[in-house]
Amino acid sequence: MSQTLAAPRTTPDQSRPSSWRPDIQGMRALAVLLVIASHMGIPFLGGGYVGVDVFFVLSGFLITQLLLREAEKTGSISIAGFYARRARRILPAASLVTIAVVLYALFFRSIPMLAQTTGDAGWASVFLANWHMVGSGADYFSTDDPSLLQHYWSLAVEEQFYLVWPLLALALLPRLPRRWFFSAAVVIFGGSLAWSAYTTGANPDAAYFDTFARAFELAAGAGLACVLTRPLAGRWAQAAGVGGIALIAIAALAYTESTAFPGWNALLPVAGTMLLLSAGPDTAVGRALSIRPLRYIGDISFSLYLWHWPVIQAVDYALPTESLLRWHVALGFAISFVLAVLTFHFVERPFQHRKVPWIRHGHRSLWLWPVSVGLVLAIGFGASVAGDDRAAAQEAAAAEWQAQNAQDVIPGDDVSEVQTQLEDALAQASDGAPIPPGMTDNGTHAHTWHEVTDGDCYASGSAAKADEVCSFGDTESDDVVALVGDSHAAMWLPAFDEIGKAQGIRIVLFAKLSCGAYPVVQDANGLNQGACDDFREWTEDQLEQLKPDTIVIGSRGQLNMSEQDGVSIDDQWSEGVTDTVTRFREITPDVVVFGDVPSRPDVQPVNCVDVAGASQEGCVATGDSTERDSNTITQPAAEAAGASFVDTEDLVCTDDGCPLFVGELPVYEDDSHLNRLWVEHVARALESEIEAARE
Repeated sequence: MSQTLAAPRTTPDQSRPSSWRPDIQGMRALAVLLVIASHMGIPFLGGGYVGVDVFFVLSGFLITQLLLREAEKTGSISIAGFYARRARRILPAASLVTIAVVLYALFFRSIPMLAQTTGDAGWASVFLANWHMVGSGADYFSTDDPSLLQHYWSLAVEEQFYLVWPLLALALLPRLPRRWFFSAAVVIFGGSLAWSAYTTGANPDAAYFDTFARAFELAAGAGLACVLTRPLAGRWAQAAGVGGIALIAIAALAYTESTAFPGWNALLPVAGTMLLLSAGPDTAVGRALSIRPLRYIGDISFSLYLWHWPVIQAVDYALPTESLLRWHVALGFAISFVLAVLTFHFVERPFQHRKVPWIRHGHRSLWLWPVSVGLVLAIGFGASVAGDDRAAAQEAAAAEWQAQNAQDVIPGDDVSEVQTQLEDALAQASDGAPIPPGMTDNGTHAHTWHEVTDGDCYASGSAAKADEVCSFGDTESDDVVALVGDSHAAMWLPAFDEIGKAQGIRIVLFAKLSCGAYPVVQDANGLNQGACDDFREWTEDQLEQLKPDTIVIGSRGQLNMSEQDGVSIDDQWSEGVTDTVTRFREITPDVVVFGDVPSRPDVQPVNCVDVAGASQEGCVATGDSTERDSNTITQPAAEAAGASFVDTEDLVCTDDGCPLFVGELPVYEDDSHLNRLWVEHVARALESEIEAARE
């Protein structure tokens, strides 16, 4: 028996082999707690994801120890025995959690999330989750509806490594000296590290999940097992223990989601883990890692790792909040811990110790591989069918309700008429109105401002300018309005297009996604700040040449900002608004600043329209958001600098909330952008608000 990431040592003390080390269980606990802390958003542990790298090194070390002992004892390696042990250790718990997550998605999440989860479950069941993430372009650090099974990528990396490593052991250990096996580990380490360094720079999102970019971490532990017959002693051991824990701590504290990883930076936690393994349990650090509470967390670490991520996502979904440092963080950990304890004692241990009758003899455990895959695929298929049936039933019920209760929603001429429509929509929602037909299965996202233009007319990613300066409205008119900002400016383009055609005005767009019009630092989520700054300079040059009659500015309020050199976000934003308005008024005195609409962090359309029993009442948002708060900073700064300010919030929300639907019209298309149909609906009211603000 051995200790691996997927199967912590669980036998009683008297049955543990002499090679058993209590400090390794403490290392497991350290690793899983770091990962959980990172996923829960603990601010000073942004690099807690290096706990996975600790796991990789431990697994390579322990699996190789097992292979070496088996070769020395029997003169060969049993591949069937190896995979039978792996099956007992990982498949019962992993399959249980996968199935539980699929069922959770069926009963509590949207149809798109269910579809994503069942697909991910299939890939996870055959240990290809990491390559599925690469193929789908997943970003490990993204907060936009991440996969509920995203964390299975690391288990997939391990199992892919173990397709090769036992076969090398079988080929080399019975026939050649141990140094040849060590040499194989060195070759894998060197080749994988070189590839990891290259691909981390070339394609960092893919590199994070890439088996070839991660293999050097398992190879590091494997190579150490080949040369470390016993832990170090004396001062060298003490130094190794202190140095090892220090290197891991530095990585966990200093690394962030923007750190290039894995690549060269992964060497820090890898080296730290190797030092801890070399130090052994008889050092100050080793004894600290060997205390009973940590050993127990190490025992349940595999189940805790499996449960923590979907539980965190479920708690955050059920109790949405903009602050992760609230009581629900503790709730998420508590639920994960309880589920891990139950899974460890009632699932992991019975299978590991052959307490399940069916697998008591021979290599019958090998049947767990096809059985687990078949079970996950069957339940995933059944959940998909049930989800489709649920969606069809909701559509039919919605169509029937709409036929009996539908009211025509006529575009209003001013904001008061729009407010009346919004109030009526809130009243209808409170009466339990169903989701309008055609709006399930991400239907709200079917109509966006992008339908008015194309990708050449705005910039995104690392682009510093648009490929083309595009005109809308009356494209032949000499009266010109420039619409400037990010996607929260561009989302108003459908209304401006209609206004321009009706009033004989040419609308010229200058927009870059995720980059506001104001010169502030938007450095979160890996955005290219340099490209944002360059785009703003390019826009100003274009405006000076164009000489528009009016410049309209729109930006998502305080997006991706953080305190800079002691200057608060509010002060940065105020200074940015003032600076931009002042510079633009040197081009034209008529500058109009749009306030932002509230985002919907608590009720995102994709999550509320497709859940079981969905109704419009469940899709009403409070309006409380950073975007709403930013308007209290934007308005005084803009007006003080000489611009007109348009409060757009009254076009989407009342004091009682923000409905997602007015009649059959969707107001939002995602968590913060307005739906094209609604923007066109309020075009006349928006025009009235602009004129009123300029008077």
